[in-house]
Amino acid sequence: MNPERKVAVVTDSGASIRPQDSMARENNVTIVPLDLKFFENGQYVSYSDLDIDSQEFYRRMREGKKLPQTSGAVPGRILETFRQISEKAQSIISIHITSKHSVVWESAILGKKLFQEDAKKPTPIEIVDSKQVSLATWFPAEDASHLSEKGATLEQIMEELKQRMPKVSLYAVLESFDNLKLGGRAEDLVKGYLASLLSIYPVLTFVEGKLTQAARARTAQKAREKMVEMVADAGKLVKLVVLHTNALETAKNVKEALSKVYKGTIPIHEAGPVLAVHAGEGTVGVAFQRA
Repeated sequence: MNPERKVAVVTDSGASIRPQDSMARENNVTIVPLDLKFFENGQYVSYSDLDIDSQEFYRRMREGKKLPQTSGAVPGRILETFRQISEKAQSIISIHITSKHSVVWESAILGKKLFQEDAKKPTPIEIVDSKQVSLATWFPAEDASHLSEKGATLEQIMEELKQRMPKVSLYAVLESFDNLKLGGRAEDLVKGYLASLLSIYPVLTFVEGKLTQAARARTAQKAREKMVEMVADAGKLVKLVVLHTNALETAKNVKEALSKVYKGTIPIHEAGPVLAVHAGEGTVGVAFQRA
């Protein structure tokens, strides 16, 4: 991190960015790892999700007797991050995945409280609930970093994010509801589809931080086509990224379709284990930010 910065930016690995990724390095954003738990020898064993590469993660998720678990209950890890960063930065903004489906935001709140109780110097910290996941959480972290680089104060960054964050959206089409069902996430949403005798594929999104249906179709392909249409109808965009959980070829097809309606650069990004545990393999999504 640039020691001359007034404001340091923190997020968690639920934003689908690893510390070694160029986006993290170029933007000077600190990534706090979340816990990933694999069922081994009759019990769940915790690992940092940043210590397991994509190929190994998917192999273990397929072969495991039980679905892996994720945990955002890492206040100690966040506390230590705040301590280290406070030695160089005047203030900190910590932006995390939705509090409606993860406890990482609560961990950050607790980490802040513990830090400020024993800090040697007062360091202002703002904890932000992105109300999103994956790259839709990364976008405000990236924006905060750019504003900090330009010399913006913590108050100025917070005010700007209030204007920008409502313009960030994420759509996703799952190949299967199995992981959502087994993981106990979005129970009401899952039950609605399990109760149906029809094969229905929803386009999922987050509204005020809660996973919900934005549209639906009879096949996954039709749902992805609908997703592309919805992005095309979203207005002028300043950022657009295709996400996937071990579904690169499908992601490439979605990118090709999006390139007909968006002329900017469209990166393809592996969504990472935190999202993949709940969404399952084969999911393809789109994160975007309106102008």
